[in-house]
Amino acid sequence: MNPVARDLSDRDYQRLAAFRHALRHFLRFSEEAARAEDLTPSQHQLLLAVRGWPQPSSPTISELAEQLQLKVHSTSELVGRASAGGLVEVLTDEHDHRCQRVALTAVGEAKLQSLSYLHRDELRRFRTHLTDLLDSLGDEGPR
Repeated sequence: MNPVARDLSDRDYQRLAAFRHALRHFLRFSEEAARAEDLTPSQHQLLLAVRGWPQPSSPTISELAEQLQLKVHSTSELVGRASAGGLVEVLTDEHDHRCQRVALTAVGEAKLQSLSYLHRDELRRFRTHLTDLLDSLGDEGPR
């Protein structure tokens, strides 16, 4: 048996389970909201990663792969489907023509904005619950 596991109490497991449940609840909300906008959850994540990119230039497919924690070829396929759906466009970098950058279209921006309002409101509802759960995980110091 893992020595760390012996140090966990029943209450620790209950807190971890409650935290996992809260996360899953939010993810389910997010998946259903994306589908209501005729997007897959992966497309929603892609749009958010593109719009939330912190650099002045739009992200490359490789950068998106890292952001989304996907393989580059999986990200390329996702971008291809989103581009075919009119959600994003793939642009050649003006300084390095070998580099492809991904930008939102007006349609992608509108769908993301709608979803982002919903997600912001849902996160506000969860904030107190999640804060309480996170705080409870640290209540009992090391044993």
